[in-house]
Amino acid sequence: MNQRLAFALLIIALNGAMWFIFVKRTPHAKTQPLPASTNATHVAKSSPAPIASAVIVRTNAFEWTQLEAEDYRTYIERLRSIGCPEQTIRDIVIADLEKLMAPRVREIDGHKEPPKYWKPDRKELVRTVDVLEKSGKKQEVDFEKREIIRELLGVDLAAERSKASGESDFYEERLNFLDADKRSRVRMIMERSNREEVALREKSWMENDELTSEERTRLDQIAATKAREIAALLSPAELEQYNLWFSDSAYKVRDSFFAMEPTEEDFLAVYEIQREFDSTWTNKSGTEYENARNEYEQKIREHLGEERYEEFRRSRDDDYQQLQAAAVQFGLNSGIATEVYGFKKVLSEERQRVQEMPGLTAEQQTRVFNALAEEAERAVIEVMGHKPYRYYIRSGAGKWIWNE
Repeated sequence: MNQRLAFALLIIALNGAMWFIFVKRTPHAKTQPLPASTNATHVAKSSPAPIASAVIVRTNAFEWTQLEAEDYRTYIERLRSIGCPEQTIRDIVIADLEKLMAPRVREIDGHKEPPKYWKPDRKELVRTVDVLEKSGKKQEVDFEKREIIRELLGVDLAAERSKASGESDFYEERLNFLDADKRSRVRMIMERSNREEVALREKSWMENDELTSEERTRLDQIAATKAREIAALLSPAELEQYNLWFSDSAYKVRDSFFAMEPTEEDFLAVYEIQREFDSTWTNKSGTEYENARNEYEQKIREHLGEERYEEFRRSRDDDYQQLQAAAVQFGLNSGIATEVYGFKKVLSEERQRVQEMPGLTAEQQTRVFNALAEEAERAVIEVMGHKPYRYYIRSGAGKWIWNE
C-alpha cells in the first residue's frame, strides 16, 4: 500500500504528449492543504491508513468552477509540493483546459452533417461574413483560455503550443526583453488588435470597394487603443524597446535595409530620422511635404555616406528586393541582383534619350522601345538564367523591362 501511495503520479505516453494520472484527496481532505514540507515519500511512511480511505485517483477530472476557485490553485501547489515538474503541471492544466473548453468551440460552428463521398466538399474556407464572425468568436474563446493559463501558471498558452510543436514563436522571440507576465499581456493586446483590424478589413473588402470613412476612423481607434494599453503596461525603457520592434517607423527602417547589413548604430540613427519624419508628416502631399522628404533623405545620406546611401536607396526599390529574393531562391551570387538592377538605370536612360531624339514618329519610337526591351530581357536572362528570371517576373516585378 505504501509503495502505491508513494508513486500515485504515473506517466503514460499518449500520442507523443505527456499525460498523467494524478492524486486527489477525498472531499474532506480538500479543505486541509498539505503542509509545505510534506512530500509523497513522507505521506507514504506516516499514513498506514486503511485502503478504503487512502486516496481517490482521477484523470482530467476538474470542473469549470475549480479553475477560478482557490482549491484549484491549491491543487497546483500540491502537485508542486510533491516534486511534480513545472512543465508537467503546465501540460496537465493545458490539456484539461483545452478539453474542457472544446464544447464551446464546437458550439460556435453548430451542427455539421458528416461528409459523404458522393457529395462535393463544403466550401468551408470561403471567407463569408458568417465565417469571419465564427472565427472571431473562436479566437475570443482562445483568449479566455490564455488568460486563465496566464493567471494560473504565469505563461502564455500560445507560446507553450509553439514550444510543444518545436516551432519558433514570433512574439516570444521579439518580446523576450519583458518578463513572462508582461510578455503574455502585451502579445494578447497585440493579437486582439490585429484580429479586429483584419476582420474589419476583410469585411470591408467583401462589402465595399474601399474602406469607408467610418471604417478608417475605427482602424485609427483600434491602433490608438492598442498603443494606450501597451504604454500603460510598460516602463519608458520597455516601451522604447517595444517600439524598436513593432512601431511603423521601425518596420519601415528594417524594410529599407532589406538588402544591406546595417549596424545597430546605423539602424538607430536612421530610425530616429524616420520616427521624427513620421510623427510630423501624416499628409503625404504638397510642396511642404516634398521639401521635408528631401530633407529627410539628406539626413540619411549624411549619416550613411554617398556609397552606402546609394545602396540604401536601391535596397528600398521593390524591383531590387525581388531580384535579391530570386537570387536567394536559386542560390545565385548576391552581386547578380546588383548587376541586373544596373540594367534598369541604363534602360531608363536609353529610353529618355530616344524620347528626346528629334524627327521620330510615334511608331518608330515604339519600335525602338521594343528593341531595347528585347535586348534588356536577353541581358537579364544571360546574367540570371531562365528559371530565376521567370521567378522574378512571376513575382510581379521586372515591369521596367517592357516599360509597363
